[in-house]
Amino acid sequence: MLLSPCATSEGAARAGRLLELSERLAESGRRGEALDAAREACQALRDLARLDSGTYLPDLAEGLSVMADRLREARHRREGVAVSQETVRLRRRLTRHDYDAHASGLAQALCRLAVDLSASGKLRDALASARESVDLYRSLRRDDSVTDETGVVQALVTLSCCLSESGRPSAAVVTAQQALTVRRRLVRADPDVHTRRLAADLARLAPRLRTVGYVDEALELAREAVGLYRRLDEEEVGSCTGDLAGALEVLAACGAAVGRRAEALEAAEEAAALYRGLARCTPALYSPKVAHALGTLARRLSDVGQHREALATVEEAVNLVRALAHSAPDSHLPDLAEALTVQAACLREADRLDRALTAAREAVSIRRALMHSRPGTETPALAESLYVLAVYLYTAGQLQESFAMAWEAIDIYRQLVRTNPAPHTADLARALNILTLNLSRAGRAHEALAAVQEAVTFYRSLAQVDPVAYKPDLAACLHNLATCLGDIGDRSAALAAIRETAAIRRELAERDPATHAPALAPCLHRLAKRLAEAGHRGESLETAREAVAAYRSLARRHPEDFDQGLAGALRTYASVLEWAGREADAARIRRQSEAMTEEKALEESIRGF
Repeated sequence: MLLSPCATSEGAARAGRLLELSERLAESGRRGEALDAAREACQALRDLARLDSGTYLPDLAEGLSVMADRLREARHRREGVAVSQETVRLRRRLTRHDYDAHASGLAQALCRLAVDLSASGKLRDALASARESVDLYRSLRRDDSVTDETGVVQALVTLSCCLSESGRPSAAVVTAQQALTVRRRLVRADPDVHTRRLAADLARLAPRLRTVGYVDEALELAREAVGLYRRLDEEEVGSCTGDLAGALEVLAACGAAVGRRAEALEAAEEAAALYRGLARCTPALYSPKVAHALGTLARRLSDVGQHREALATVEEAVNLVRALAHSAPDSHLPDLAEALTVQAACLREADRLDRALTAAREAVSIRRALMHSRPGTETPALAESLYVLAVYLYTAGQLQESFAMAWEAIDIYRQLVRTNPAPHTADLARALNILTLNLSRAGRAHEALAAVQEAVTFYRSLAQVDPVAYKPDLAACLHNLATCLGDIGDRSAALAAIRETAAIRRELAERDPATHAPALAPCLHRLAKRLAEAGHRGESLETAREAVAAYRSLARRHPEDFDQGLAGALRTYASVLEWAGREADAARIRRQSEAMTEEKALEESIRGF
């Protein structure tokens, strides 16, 4: 029985009202109700499309797009991917009938599908979808088409994020730059419309660049995003407060990554304060963001040694997320695992390792439970939690359990690498590194050597593709390789490994001294010792002098962190000078070392008193 035109019109109007209701509910943080309204609207539109596809298929496609947004917000990722895929299929069908009318909608649907696929860990498919979206938008672009220019930017930003998550950071940076170039052109043409969108692009791209090693570039993007949002929020009070808070969180993370601790802490404090204010008016929407901001603030407090304040802050975050997870576990259990991970890190920094282990174990337990219900998205998160727990157990000297956690993480990462190597190879290498430390401490030298050699192989291949992102990890792994080779008595190979480590660290420190000089100094000190043991007198003397100079530079800025290292480097330098027959110089340098040691001991005794 066919419905009358009046009935179908009423049904379409009802679906439209439900979609509008869904948007309002989502804006107020009522995610479950928003999703229910979107589902009901789409069901009505499906019924109408079966009766009159020519009229209602475009409406169904729009409704499905809204439903996909709601599923994304509620973290129903598997269903979200399915709905986004259905949207793309409908858009393709519509485009075949009327290309000019529907091609832009298809490009947008492909872009959104890429976001959902990426969030679900299907990175290869996400890349393909993002690239198709970019290509389609570019083919549509006209000199006078602002809409398609805007679409190109969105698609390029999405493609950049997919590239960074796929382990291709350099390509991600190039793509991000392309996106920002187009967006800045749009801002010049219409600042009222595009300034806020530029700020959003900057805030979205900055953390992606940070996580793949482009920390200076990320910091500049984050600062610009904060500046734009702050100006917009001042021009129209309250219009961008939430966006400003989010950008400040990004700035806090980026500032911490380059050692700008004071700037990072200030940004984190402001972000938490802004979210608290917003949560008083709209708790359902902003309480989860308050919890996340408190976690960020706790990390930054810990960075500057304010451990008591950090622990109080992160405990507040955990308690808040526990309450949210109790009322809506599907949405907030991942947030609880994340908050517990932050709490564990803060406890570890505060030398409360037993409590840190408790928090890290709970995070693993939650991730295990989530993996059974969401294997595609939560498996990498479980591997990460296992890795973190393995590190803490190693620090606590609980080697057997640390070994077990590391092996479990490695097994998961191997599975992930087999299906999708790009985003997980570095994770596998990192897990092999902690396994190396466990095996080495347990006296299983040859097994430790095999593990670290495999990790080095992975990092070499990654560093060839993207040296900026992966050379620091390669250097750290080579350092452990040198130790393992020394443990089995292969001193020649150990010396070659530490030489290579030093060469890489010199290169990194020259490019970015603030980030890499702290690792160069102890590496040079160790190399000087190994060179002396191998009988390379001249090179040992020069390297020991270089190590002292590196430590002096660091100690001038942060004596509490580097005075002890400087004293040790001076002792080594004195020994090498003595070996070279320069007794007077050796005696002078040794007196400097002894004076520093005595001064440090006096400080400790006064502090203890």
